[in-house]
Parts: sequence; C-alpha cells; structure tokens
Amino acid sequence: MNPSRITHHASRITDYRLRITDYGLPLEKILIVSLTLLAFAARVWQLADFPPGWRDDELINSLVISQKVLDGDWQLFYPDASGNEGFYFILNAPMLALFGANFVGLRLLSVFWGLTAVPLTWLLGRKLFGPWVGLLAAAGLAISFWSLMYSRFALRQIVTPTLLLLAFYFFWRALTGVRYQVSGVTHHASRITDYRLRITDYGLAGFWLALGFYVYFAGRGVPLILLAFCGYMAIVAWPLLRREWRGIVFMFVVTAVLVIPLFITIQRQPEAEARVGELAGPLIAARAGDFSLIQKHVVATLSMFHADGDDEWLYNIPHRPVFGSLGALFTWGGVFIALYYTLRPLPEWARQAGTRLRGKQKPLPPVPPLPITHHASRITHHGSPITDYRLPSAFLLIWWLVGISPGFVSVPPASLGHTIIALPAIYMLMALPIWRLGIGDWRLKRASKSPISNLQSLLLPLLAFILIATIAIRDLPDYFETWPQRGMVRFLYRADLHELAAHLNENPGLEEFAIASLLDGPWDKVALQIDLDEDTAVTPRWYHPERALFLQPALSLHWSPVVPSPYTDWLEPAAGQTTIGHFSPVQTTLALPEQTPVCFANGLCNVHAAYDPATGILELGWQVARPLDLPPFHLISNPPPPGVYAGPRLSIFGQLLAADGRYLTGDDGFWVDPYTLQPGDLFVQQHRLTLPPDAQPATVAFGLYDPMTGERILTDDGRDHITLEIGD
Repeated sequence: MNPSRITHHASRITDYRLRITDYGLPLEKILIVSLTLLAFAARVWQLADFPPGWRDDELINSLVISQKVLDGDWQLFYPDASGNEGFYFILNAPMLALFGANFVGLRLLSVFWGLTAVPLTWLLGRKLFGPWVGLLAAAGLAISFWSLMYSRFALRQIVTPTLLLLAFYFFWRALTGVRYQVSGVTHHASRITDYRLRITDYGLAGFWLALGFYVYFAGRGVPLILLAFCGYMAIVAWPLLRREWRGIVFMFVVTAVLVIPLFITIQRQPEAEARVGELAGPLIAARAGDFSLIQKHVVATLSMFHADGDDEWLYNIPHRPVFGSLGALFTWGGVFIALYYTLRPLPEWARQAGTRLRGKQKPLPPVPPLPITHHASRITHHGSPITDYRLPSAFLLIWWLVGISPGFVSVPPASLGHTIIALPAIYMLMALPIWRLGIGDWRLKRASKSPISNLQSLLLPLLAFILIATIAIRDLPDYFETWPQRGMVRFLYRADLHELAAHLNENPGLEEFAIASLLDGPWDKVALQIDLDEDTAVTPRWYHPERALFLQPALSLHWSPVVPSPYTDWLEPAAGQTTIGHFSPVQTTLALPEQTPVCFANGLCNVHAAYDPATGILELGWQVARPLDLPPFHLISNPPPPGVYAGPRLSIFGQLLAADGRYLTGDDGFWVDPYTLQPGDLFVQQHRLTLPPDAQPATVAFGLYDPMTGERILTDDGRDHITLEIGD
C-alpha cells in the first residue's frame, strides 16, 4: 500500500472531522446534546394522552407482573402473558411504587430507555463511520415514529436497542483499541495496560449482550450479529481476528455464563414461552415443507422501509412504511454502500484462496485498517491508518439483516416490535449516503472572488437538514395526530374511557351510573380507574350490553356505535346528560313484574325469572340485598400463567331439563362485573338456551356457582338451584 496515499487519505478524513468542531465550541457535542433534549421533549410531551389511552399489555405488564416484584416474587422469567423476561419488570416495580399507577409510574421508564438510545446511537455511529453518521442517525431516531411508538408506552421492547448499542460500542472500542508506540519498560507497561483495558471492554460487551436476553426474546439474536461478523473477519481480516480472538472468546464466554440461569429457568417451565410458538407460523409452515408464507413475509419485511409496513393498529398506521420517499431512498442507498464496501475485498480473498489451494502460498493480507474515531492527528497507531471501511460496513449490514430477520419468520410480517434490534442500524444506513459524500474528494477549487469556495461544506449540511426535516414533517404528525385518531386505535387503547375519566374529573356530580363494556376481563375498569383523580368519587358498574342491562342505577353510558342490545326498546336518551366522547347516556324504562325474591347466601337475590320457549331465552333479574360475599379479586395476566385460573369467580347457570331430570342444554355466564355491584343494584341478563333436535324440556333450572371450584352457592333455604316449570 502506498504510504503517501495512506497519509493523504487519513489527513483528508481528519480535516473533514475537524470542520464541524472549529467554531470555538465543540459543535458536534452541542448538536448531540440538543438532539437528546429534542428526543426527551418528543417522548414526554403529553405522555398521558399519547397513546390515547391504555392497552391491555401496558396494564398487565405494570399492574400484574411488576406488582409481583413489589410483592417479593422476583423471577428471571415470568410465565404470565405467554412468557416475559424479568429485567424490565424489576426496573418498573420501583417506578410503580414511587409514582403509583399512572402515566408517570407506568410509562416514564420506557421514556428513559428510548431516550438513552439517541446519544448511544451517536456514539456508535461516529465510532463506525464518523460524526455525520452518528449525528444523522441520532437525529432520525429522536423524532422517528417507530422510536416514539415504543418509547411512550410500558412495553419492554424499547430496552433492547439501548442494550445492544452498549454491547456493540464496547465491542468496537475493544476491537479498535489504541496502542501507543513507546520504548523500553514504558512500552511493556503500556501494552499490558492496553490489553487489560480491551479485555475489560470485551467483558462489558458480553455483559450487555447477556442482559439483553433478560429483556425480550429478540435479544437472543444479537450475539448472532457478532458471530456472523467474526465469520466475515475470518475471511477478509484474519490477522485482526487472530490478534483479538482471545478477547472475543472471552466476550462470548461472559455472555454464555450470565445467561445460563435464564435458560435453566425457561427449561423448567417450557410452556411459559408460548408466545414464541404463537408468532412462529411461517417457520412452522416451512418445517412442514411450505415456504410460501416465509417468502411472503420476506418480501413484506424488505418492503417495510419504502412501500409497506407493520399492519397492526396497536403499533403503526397499518401498512405505513418506516420512511417516506426521500428517507427510503437514502436508506436503500446506505444498504448498497455498505454492501459495496462489504463485498469489495471478497474477489481478492477468493483469488488468494485459489492460489493457496493450487499450492502457491501467498502471505496473509495485513490487518485491515479500522476507522479513526477522534483526535486522529494526536495519536501514533500500532498498525495502519484508515484506508478502508469494509469492517464497519459489513458489521452494519449484518446487524440490519439479522435485525429484520424475525419479520421473515414471525407473525405479522414487518413487525416493528419483532424487528426492533435493527432500529438504530436502519437510521445509520440512512446516514451513509451523506457520509459517503463527505469523504469523497470532489470539492471545488477555491475562487478568490467567490463567496462559495467549498460546495461540499454547504451541500452536506443542506442534505442532512432536508432529510431530517422530511422525517420530522412526516413522522411527528403521524404519531401525534393521525395514528391516535384512527377508530381502531381509539378502541384498542380505550381512548373513550380516557376521555370519560377526564370528563368525570371535571364534573364531579356524576357518580352513580353503569358502563356498557365491550372487552372481556377487568382491564376496562382498571384503565378508567387509573385516569380518575383520587378525589373523583364515582362508582360505575360494568356490564356487557349484548346480554345484560342495569335497571338500578338507571343511567347507563353506551359506547357508540351502539352494540346490538336486546333491550334497545327500553332505552331512551337520559334527560340532562350530554354525550361524553363516544359514550351516549341512556335511561332505562324497563320495569320487572313483581315476584317473590329468592336470596342466595352471598347476598344476591333473584327477583325475576321468565323463559320463552319460542326464542329459547331465559331472562333472570337480580338484586343486590347486601354487600356481596365474593372471593378476593386478583388481577391476573392475559393469558394467565400455566395452571393459573383467570376466569370469573361468580357465574349463573341456566339449564333446560327433561321430565326425568336429564340435562338437555345450558348457558352459563355472569355478564355484570360482580365486584362493582352495590347494595340496591338491580339488573337483568339473558341466557340463550338452544335445544338439541327432538328434545322436550320440562323444567328450567338456574342458580349461582364458583366457576373455579365448581361449587354451587346455596339459597338461604338451603337449595343449590331454583326451578321453573316451563309454561309457568
């Protein structure tokens, strides 16, 4: 290699790097601090309102799994909700204890992790390629729809990019460790100190790699990036790998040792990783010989940057690509630039390999030069100066490809959550075209009378500004305006309950009412309770409008569009009440005929029973005589851990019996939340009894029981059910 050429190239890069810091203050540091502050503002602004409400996963993560940590149940892997690694919840527990169950206690931890990824992206980007890549990637990440999405709600995926950035930073710091040229004893001491520092960096890289395993299952793919990169080094940079192999092995050993406890835990409860099996549909089909689904997912995932995208309302505007036209152009340009540098040494390697196979041994190529990251002119290196970017390019390309590969084999394709380890790499790729323009020697000759003496110094900042501006103009309104206003997003995040809570906080007079709830489980009730102020005294009852109706309290809030209800004819707009968001206040006009009540031991009394043979509907009316005697209520994840019962603890059975007492058909359910009932409440619900062909029912039987134990609840006079003769 020509020394003069090397010196010239290194000098150009050093000069180029210093150009952005020669204005008195270190401009690069000012910019990254500004970008970090911008990222913080974008992540905390109206954190309570965006996302527009609460999603089941957020509530389960914080109020169920993190609560286990507060209760002393510390685990490396929680089997709740199809399996969750424990690190995020261990960190979230003190946030929940300190701030309570609100948007700060639940979401602020994700804000922190999403924020730290911004300066870390800058650090790693400049170590790989220099300031332009670091700053542009950090700027894109700070305002990107993708990063904002996962930085503003309580899901553990957002931790993964930060941990892998830390691991990769220490890996590259060890790989490119500076070795000073000195003499005598000092030389020996310096080499020992440098070796110890690099081993420490490799150990830290292994630690952060291992910690990623304890956060999210996608973290298990991060070591594959480094393994594949070591394979590339074995081909094009064997002397470097030979020099550094001990440190690299040490890094992987540290990772392996630290993840052993997690895999032992998972092995003891293999059914807890049900989530992986739920998502691996394409992989399961491929194992059966059908590769069409994987092919479809590969195309969709590769298109997620320019033409298609994640189709889940929860995390994206369905099929919205990550970038607009300009961002996609720069990103794919970065992919091809990285591919060019990655493949460029392979023909020479193949030629030399062929020569060796023919018996003509050639000397191994020299250690490939690695990027100088700072103060290049002040340090004398043991090795070659910068002339090649094949290793950083290969590393970035492998990172990107491995990072998006979960989208190839899981459902849905192009999932922003499953491919989140590729998030920083994608924004670094986006910055590569501008970096490549920056290191090119195409500057104009200086003109003494021209105010523009260097077109390059003006064009690069202009391109960078336009690129980031297009991302901001597209992504910020999409996240803060378009996405949260979509009807399905509002439904899935319970935006109407969020707005209802705000109305109740501002209008404390509305206290006694019922709410028609569409989603199963307790999470509607929990979502409303979180948003209510402590001094807002409301006691709403909850029921499913397709099967039940409250008569007392007579005021109900029905969600619009109205769910089909069998009691529509007995509902009218409530006088003096205004529509609250999509909730319409209605008043019931239904009156039950008088019957002799039959009370059960738990405080619930049956006050009405009627069976219609023509429709097969059994209608039952119930009144709360006293505070109900119910088993303790515990929030349980959905789906629950293996072997844990998560259903209701009170149900009503309705059955049709033949003349000889044989069971013919039945319909069980309790379509009112019993834990919200108050003394004096009155409600009706319907059981739909579909008869088998030629069946002749003679008697209707109904009563109360505990679905978990199957134990029936007795009436005050000792019966375990009430009978009603058909025709009565």
